Amino acid sequence: MTPLCLYTASFPYGLGEQFLETEIKYLAENFDSIFIIPSYPIGTHRPLPANVKVIHQKPSPYTTLRGIKQLGKWVWPNIKELIKAPDKKYFLSNLLRTAHQANELKKFLEKHNLLEKAIHYTYWFNEQSTLLAILKSQNKISGYISRAHRFDLYEDRNTNGYISFRSFQLQHVTKLFLISKHGLNYISSKYPQHQHKFHLAYLGVENPALFSYHPPKDESYHVVSCSRMVEIKRIHLIIKALSNIRSKKILWTHIGDGRLFEQTKHQAKTSLPSNIQYKFLGHIDNSEIFSFYRQANIDVFINVSSSEGLPVTIMEAISFGIPIIATDVGGTSEIVTNRTGILLNPNPKIEDITNAIITSFNSKSRSRECREDIHKYWGQHFDAKINYQKFTHELAQTNN
Repeated sequence: MTPLCLYTASFPYGLGEQFLETEIKYLAENFDSIFIIPSYPIGTHRPLPANVKVIHQKPSPYTTLRGIKQLGKWVWPNIKELIKAPDKKYFLSNLLRTAHQANELKKFLEKHNLLEKAIHYTYWFNEQSTLLAILKSQNKISGYISRAHRFDLYEDRNTNGYISFRSFQLQHVTKLFLISKHGLNYISSKYPQHQHKFHLAYLGVENPALFSYHPPKDESYHVVSCSRMVEIKRIHLIIKALSNIRSKKILWTHIGDGRLFEQTKHQAKTSLPSNIQYKFLGHIDNSEIFSFYRQANIDVFINVSSSEGLPVTIMEAISFGIPIIATDVGGTSEIVTNRTGILLNPNPKIEDITNAIITSFNSKSRSRECREDIHKYWGQHFDAKINYQKFTHELAQTNN
């Protein structure tokens, strides 16, 4: 069977790309051999199925001369991009470096006999996709497949609202799988000439446990959030919203760390009234998150991010029947509906968040019927077994 080359940012190293920890199991079931090629193999190596191997590139150092030597016909479709690029000097430098990297990747794949006899799949629609697009334009490979998420899809999320080589990538990609309908509609409207290449493929999470919920008799409520502590996640809005609630006892637990960790702790300490307790668990593994969700009585999960693709953290929460409060950004409205929770304005007022928390407490939070329906919604749309089996089958059947 044709082997699969999977191009990642760091996976299986480090802590990122957690979604691949689930997907790789289903890929391994559909391919006899998988070779992972990470761009930044830094950090602890996570376990992998037996038929999955990591192979490391050791490219020759880049020089301007080496970049110039690797320029070819593939450059011409990118001249228009050079003309409209906001920073032409950077674009030209990036073009030469990319030319060198594509040649190094070609030699690397030839060495491992994976140039022509493999399916090439980039998990992100980014620089690795550009390298494969160059090899495709040179007929060194027959094609490649990619996923597109958020920063690698939405041009306004990038510096100067621009993604280098986007038209060139789309010209040569065989299929592009979008993780949300929002993303599918976005790229279809911007590049309708390539619409036949675009496909919806939701991510998913596993939760083999049977649904179980028994409303606690305790009159205190439990709010949970899970994200990196960075500006885009706007965790300070959660603190402000909770500080308005004086009539109920609440425990707020946040999972995740980041550079705003200490600042957020200080805000919580100085802003939250005595009826609001809080815990910051920092980064914990997915298995620990699931164990926590199983054991804790959680009344609502909240996400007030200013930008999202389709949040896996929300998929995890609804797999336990936990009601959601979230901002209507990216594809979030595809998972947060009237069935699963409350969808907020992309830039909500503090009182809107406060009211949503109280409304959730008084409606879905302790209704077994509502929570069972939330769990069913996960099973219908975001069950990893269903979504990844379908995706990996399509991947295996793709004629590159």
